[in-house]
Amino acid sequence: MSRTSAAPQSAQEQQKPGWTLVAFLVGAVCAVLRFVDIWSWWALLWAPLLAFAAAATAYEWRVLARQRWRMGPVEWVFLGLTHLGCVAALIALCRAAIQ
Repeated sequence: MSRTSAAPQSAQEQQKPGWTLVAFLVGAVCAVLRFVDIWSWWALLWAPLLAFAAAATAYEWRVLARQRWRMGPVEWVFLGLTHLGCVAALIALCRAAIQ
């Protein structure tokens, strides 16, 4: 019985938060929103990217909470850039909706 309970703990300990992919996705969304018309056929690209980035962000927050907020300095920078990028993308969408 101890073998079965020890295996999931080691798998959870190996899982570390990594904000690199999420930061890349948010950066891609921000680039698309900056250089193209938001309400054109490009919405087929940025809308799923934004949804996937939001889902990946939620997943990374869960992993981060399990690790008790232990990350390297680079990952903290990516976390901050990811959230700033999400805010910038939402501001761009709101501005386009108002116009």
